[in-house]
Amino acid sequence: MDEGVESYLVFQKKANKMIQQALKEKNNTGEAKMEGEKEISKFRDEQEEEFDIEKAEQHQRMEDLSEIEDKADAEINSIKQDFEENKEAVIEYLLESIKNVSLNVPRVVKGNFE
Repeated sequence: MDEGVESYLVFQKKANKMIQQALKEKNNTGEAKMEGEKEISKFRDEQEEEFDIEKAEQHQRMEDLSEIEDKADAEINSIKQDFEENKEAVIEYLLESIKNVSLNVPRVVKGNFE
């Protein structure tokens, strides 16, 4: 029976060592998991920060583009308004120019044919 008790004690020591090893590995696994979660969180924060910066830059570009479009529209409207204000005067000027054509031959041209 002594041999049975001794064998039982040896078995129990081996079992305790195995349990201790398993607990140690479990703790290491838990620590690794926590470290992994920290790395993921850090990466996520970096990516979100980069995204926010890019989003702000894109928003600024859109505002700049909108401002340029507004200026272009204002300039186009100004040109259209100038056209409407001046078209009658230009038409009158062209008609008067057509009506008042001098029919005299210039002296320079007369000299070449005489």
